[in-house]
Amino acid sequence: MNSLELVSPAGSPEKLKFAVAYGADAVYLGAKSFSLREGAANFTLEELNDGIRYAHACGKKVYLASNIFFHDRHFSSFKDFLSEIHSIGLDGIVISDIGAVSYVREKYPELPVHISTQANTTNSECAKFYEKLGVKRIILARELGIEEIHSIREHVSIELEAFVHGAMCISYSGRCLLSNYLTNGSVYRPGDKPLAMRREKTRDANLGDCAQSCRWEYYLVESTRKNSYLPVEESEYGTSILSSKDLNLSARLDRLMQAGINAFKIEGRMKSLYYVSNVTRVYRHCIDSFVSGLAPEPSILVELDKVSHREYTTGFYFDENLSLSPTAGSGYIREFTFLGYVLEKSGPKSVYVRAMNRIDRKKPIEIIGKKFPNRKLKRFVFQMDGRHVDTVHTGNEFILSWEEGVELDNFDILRQRVYRRI
Repeated sequence: MNSLELVSPAGSPEKLKFAVAYGADAVYLGAKSFSLREGAANFTLEELNDGIRYAHACGKKVYLASNIFFHDRHFSSFKDFLSEIHSIGLDGIVISDIGAVSYVREKYPELPVHISTQANTTNSECAKFYEKLGVKRIILARELGIEEIHSIREHVSIELEAFVHGAMCISYSGRCLLSNYLTNGSVYRPGDKPLAMRREKTRDANLGDCAQSCRWEYYLVESTRKNSYLPVEESEYGTSILSSKDLNLSARLDRLMQAGINAFKIEGRMKSLYYVSNVTRVYRHCIDSFVSGLAPEPSILVELDKVSHREYTTGFYFDENLSLSPTAGSGYIREFTFLGYVLEKSGPKSVYVRAMNRIDRKKPIEIIGKKFPNRKLKRFVFQMDGRHVDTVHTGNEFILSWEEGVELDNFDILRQRVYRRI
């Protein structure tokens, strides 16, 4: 139990600091290349150095995701990249490509290697193979059931990590070709003009640039009636037969602990810092509760409904699912709007805030922080450039002052209730 670790996503330097503040034991992030989240802000070499120093000063770890599937054209620059980063203090590098694993183990044996979930480790023999290679940790395939995880643990002593929350890909261990096909300008499809080239960029999911084609809506078309589109409807929201529900194992972490999991990973490098912060603090509470022999507080678990998400599932881990369940609609459920966050205090009952969305002073504001419970503000004012305002727009910084007897601090997050499906 002492080695249990909560691993949170850090899609940017700013998100790294919030993940650390809200209870992560470690963060995983990507550099500008070789990461499976090309759309995230990611880290320059300088930002990576700064992020490692910051995390280590807080007693936290940093793992670098370099988990694309490499082609020969990538290896020259990857080798140059490794020569720059191998000694900067990373606590591990996450890799899926066996060639990259072999190169790192041979050239930089001091750099801990974590096997990505993309490598889809699903059996004990595979786990033993990686252990012989000197790998430190395996991030298990999401297709495993709880008993299979227990079996793997009985055969190896290296660390095992599992995803416990966030979006799931409908393809096997996330290795999808649908995005490539639907965005590839050189692929001819029935109905296309001969020799026509599509103008959009080909987006390779296995190189980090997924177009999320599984979230699109699809129709059936009969071959002789090409203008008659038949929706494959499952609900009032249309069809989403390729779009999986989101994973949520917050109430089941004790079962994973008993099965021998060492680290619990939250998906979401593309998500907002509000998402990262709120989900992290919930899972921090869950881990600490189970370690203490207690069940998590239901009032805290419901916070996971207050971040942008699809319907939840427990995935393949437990018998009630044993599969990926399609969502009722392709969009997200959003119960709250992320308004902004506290930069620093400006007085006993005032703080500097950065707005991340439009903020209306006429609506109550809820404050979440590193600790529970949440706080509410009903009587407050906004001040910009020395004058009071009723509305603050995205990107602006302003002073928030209040009358209630509550305290606000750095990293506190402002939100307002608004339910919608988008």
